Amino acid sequence: MGRFSESAAKVYANVSVQQLLEDFEIGETVGVGGFAVVKKGRYRKTGEDVAIKVVDKQRYSSGDNSLQREIEVLLKVAHPNCIKLYAVYICPRKVYIVTELVTGGELLDRITERGNYNETDARNLITQVLDGVAYLHSNGIVHRDLKLENMLMVNQEDPCPVKIADFGLSKFFNPGSVLSTMCGSPQYVAPEILGISDGAQAYSPAVDMWSVGVILFILLSGYSPFDDDNDAVLFEKIKSGEYDADDPVWDHVSDDAKDLVARLLVVDASRRLTAGQALAHPWLQGMSRGASGSLQGSMGHMRALAEKRTSARTSFQKSHEARAATDITEPGAPELQFIPCH
Repeated sequence: MGRFSESAAKVYANVSVQQLLEDFEIGETVGVGGFAVVKKGRYRKTGEDVAIKVVDKQRYSSGDNSLQREIEVLLKVAHPNCIKLYAVYICPRKVYIVTELVTGGELLDRITERGNYNETDARNLITQVLDGVAYLHSNGIVHRDLKLENMLMVNQEDPCPVKIADFGLSKFFNPGSVLSTMCGSPQYVAPEILGISDGAQAYSPAVDMWSVGVILFILLSGYSPFDDDNDAVLFEKIKSGEYDADDPVWDHVSDDAKDLVARLLVVDASRRLTAGQALAHPWLQGMSRGASGSLQGSMGHMRALAEKRTSARTSFQKSHEARAATDITEPGAPELQFIPCH
């Protein structure tokens, strides 16, 4: 019998939740989001562990096709640095998205748990992220929500692969398509997305490269380049492109690493490096002197960042515990038509 994880992803439309339960054992909740919870599962026939994202279709407004888009994108994605889809079960009220289970936690947590950390580590991590982004863009996919929380480690080994996760805001694009939806996470959002509210007509996949720049900035320094408790102030900082790199931790970062950050956090999207150009940068090619120095000073900032994120997440999860407890059982309801979006 072949392994479930090696088969092509399948979509089971108009099925009952009972079919899902016949195929999988459902375990503990491992994540909670606004529209979904993620549970650990096990494929009964082979014993393979999986992750099952349980999405409540009724939480989406009429005309919102982002769930369809997410599934269509996942069906096309096949890259070592992107989460792998196994199956989708479309039931009356919920959709169950079965993917590979990664057990290494989030990238930020992994770094803060390390006993040491240097530029070589940061370079290896961001190279994997860029490899995944380059693949997505070459296949006409823009992620639109790249952030540290969506960078997951495959297992507890060190080193181990990084996986880009959460394709809930992703979308296909082509030269004739228009990207104009205001979306993303505040600290990682590109200035041209914010420009939509000021009358700009569209943006490009370069928005992902801005987010990669923010991620790299944090990997090197331990803090966000753009930060403010007031979103309006935060967004003005982002639109100006003026980031704070005056912290003493930057004294221990190589000039080439700083140069790559500067070439990614460019307000003019047409001048921002593409994923391919970033991968060819001297710092990522290992041609930089002083590019393996210690970043121990940055880890203190990272721990503070991780603690702040954990506190916010705990509050959010508590407010969703009641829904998470009832996310598998679904009473009878009329089936909603699942129509591929274009």
